[in-house]
Amino acid sequence: MISDYNEESEHTEMQLYLARLGQSFGYNVWIAQNNHQRQWQNETLGRYSLPVFPAMDLPKSIADTIAFIDVLWLNERNEIVSGFEVEKSTSIHSGILRLHDLSLSVGNATSKLYLICPDQREKEVRAQLLRPSLQRTQCGPISYIRFLDLRNDCNAICK
Repeated sequence: MISDYNEESEHTEMQLYLARLGQSFGYNVWIAQNNHQRQWQNETLGRYSLPVFPAMDLPKSIADTIAFIDVLWLNERNEIVSGFEVEKSTSIHSGILRLHDLSLSVGNATSKLYLICPDQREKEVRAQLLRPSLQRTQCGPISYIRFLDLRNDCNAICK
């Protein structure tokens, strides 16, 4: 039970940092609809998110899938600038697949895609991102950010 709480708490912490960064860069932020009520250090994630997923020229099933990406940064035209998946304990593949689906669905070659991962999973993430199936795709490249880097640099970047 304690480990589940810690995993959820750390996941929420990373989402909060990403939301704060997005807002500091002037983007609208969307946080996965099922995470709006989560809190970290008495801050509710929904406070940083658009209240409803913005209308996009996409089939409903695709929009519904995209609405569950952990964090999205959107420009003033509601185009997705960056997408982030926080992978604490689940399969790295699941985060990569969600980001890949996002890239193929919105067709925005300029969108930046990121996995946010614990430091101890960096080697695993790098190995997965180098798989030939990800190198030979129309999907934009997926990069990663370690928890420690996001945690240490968020406040300085936001200033």
